[in-house]
Amino acid sequence: MKKYLQLLKYSLSSVASWVIDNGLFLLLKTWLGVRLGAAADLVCTALARAVSSFFNFNANNKLVFGHQGGYGRALLRYYCLAVPIMLCSAGIVTLLDHVFGVTAPALSTAIKICVDAVLFLASYTIQKKWVFSQNENKKDSQ
Repeated sequence: MKKYLQLLKYSLSSVASWVIDNGLFLLLKTWLGVRLGAAADLVCTALARAVSSFFNFNANNKLVFGHQGGYGRALLRYYCLAVPIMLCSAGIVTLLDHVFGVTAPALSTAIKICVDAVLFLASYTIQKKWVFSQNENKKDSQ
């Protein structure tokens, strides 16, 4: 039962982060998209993800995984995971925008939502087993 509760909390944390991430992405893409040209997806993804990921890290650290280890170590590990996932998200969104000739911010956001949904479970597994590992905490305290 505890596993399911943790996955539910992770899902709720992710949904809140997702709302922040995609809301900011849409706003930034609308405001900056034309000015940034080809770099728009990467820049808008990076800015939106910076804000949403810091929220997500803190929620996952305390509320989801109840991490008792070092904050700095977990934060470093979290971003060692989050940055490649962000780059995969931006790269795939950019590729699909280009392949399908997408110019509308709302359609680009819809593509991003689909891409990020695929990355969701991989991120959960890596966070649970590595970023917020309870085994690491036991080793550190011995």
